[in-house]
Amino acid sequence: MYIKEHKCSIMENTTFSIEQKINNKMYKFHTNDYGFEWDVEYDYRVITKCVAGFMTISDGKSTLQNLVNRYQKNALQTIEVKSLQSDNYLTVLALKAGKFVTVANCILENIDIGTIHGSFPKMADHSHWKAIGSKTWADNAYKLEDSFKWIRVAEAEFISPAV
Repeated sequence: MYIKEHKCSIMENTTFSIEQKINNKMYKFHTNDYGFEWDVEYDYRVITKCVAGFMTISDGKSTLQNLVNRYQKNALQTIEVKSLQSDNYLTVLALKAGKFVTVANCILENIDIGTIHGSFPKMADHSHWKAIGSKTWADNAYKLEDSFKWIRVAEAEFISPAV
């Protein structure tokens, strides 16, 4: 697994790209910190795929913890959460072909292995979990702590405004 930091001077924020080996192929997704919390209730919109194969949009009020765990395998496509500072919705989780494209830091820091297996089976990576010392499905799938000593952090990439 590789984590690369990207600093943007325009928006003055930092994002990360994560490269993870899944089924012996490297796969890349992005993470961002919008300041959302795992157990705080937000207005949300979700896009899900129904059994017939077409997409449906639902909205309501819930926590990210409940939203990520609520849907059947491969049904959830996108979660958007309403920002507390404005009336805009921000994408906190987006999937393509059952794999993460972008995911908010708070989801990545709190999602457990059981949820990955149940809701996002194409993101399951047993060698990654073995390397970080996970023992059960209740363990965190992406712990961002000292157990990540074996992860290579690539040099930061600075994104400057186009002149």
